[in-house]
Amino acid sequence: MPFIRLLELGLLRPGQPLFFRGDRSKAARIRADGKLVMDGRQGSIHQLGRDLSGGAPCNGWQHWHYEDSEAALRPIDELRQQARAREGTGEG
Repeated sequence: MPFIRLLELGLLRPGQPLFFRGDRSKAARIRADGKLVMDGRQGSIHQLGRDLSGGAPCNGWQHWHYEDSEAALRPIDELRQQARAREGTGEG
């Protein structure tokens, strides 16, 4: 499932911050096209995560976190699972 699908389903929104590895000091903003922007850098959840990891491989689904309605930070992979359930698919 592409990350932008979470925006299309309304699970995330453009301008919303995501936090790398649950660190509130490492916040990126979501663009309308599904890319992330942080400190003049931009890329997919995987590309920007790799940059922040010093070039090491990064599964953006596990490393980026959103703030839920109770202000707790949760991995965006949980939203991907919700999206899969909504769409009736376990793939993606």
